[in-house]
Amino acid sequence: MSVLDLQAPADRFTVDDYFKLYENGLLAGNRVELIEGRIRKILAQGSDHQRAMTLGSIVLQRHFPSNTHWVVLAGTVKLSKFNAPDPDLSVFNVPLRSPDDKRPLPMLLIEIADTSYAKDRGTKLRMYAKSGIGDYWIVNLKRRRVEVYREPENADGTEQGWEYSNVRHYKPGESIALLARPDVSIAVGELLP
Repeated sequence: MSVLDLQAPADRFTVDDYFKLYENGLLAGNRVELIEGRIRKILAQGSDHQRAMTLGSIVLQRHFPSNTHWVVLAGTVKLSKFNAPDPDLSVFNVPLRSPDDKRPLPMLLIEIADTSYAKDRGTKLRMYAKSGIGDYWIVNLKRRRVEVYREPENADGTEQGWEYSNVRHYKPGESIALLARPDVSIAVGELLP
């Protein structure tokens, strides 16, 4: 049975359903994530995407040692009952060996976008804003910039209304201070392959 053949109980999978499928081996061999209760395949990554993930991991681990923070590369983040995405990079404000029940929301989420830009700027952005992620970055490989999204809000009160009111684009030569740690600045050029 392929992951695309799975039917959700009722009309959507919960995060608990999703992890049961994983534990029972039904998702083995598939790169997937849970978005709004739907199991979605993750697109294959090109070389530039892989380079950007590696560069981002190196930079983040330099600023956030494992005894104080947990830097995760392409790991599942439980955000809500129906959302467990796999962002390219996430930083948690707890030490690496912290138990799962002590892990807060990430203080920073980063998606690397080449072919995935529409999803990262659309569905995922709304999901991250709704979940209260305060610092969401998109490393836009095609435009060679880092887009920083802060201050989640829902101005019109609809499911599709989730956005960020503070949006800024940074280009090579500029640096970005983290929202939760303004003492840490990351140069855009360090994140671009």
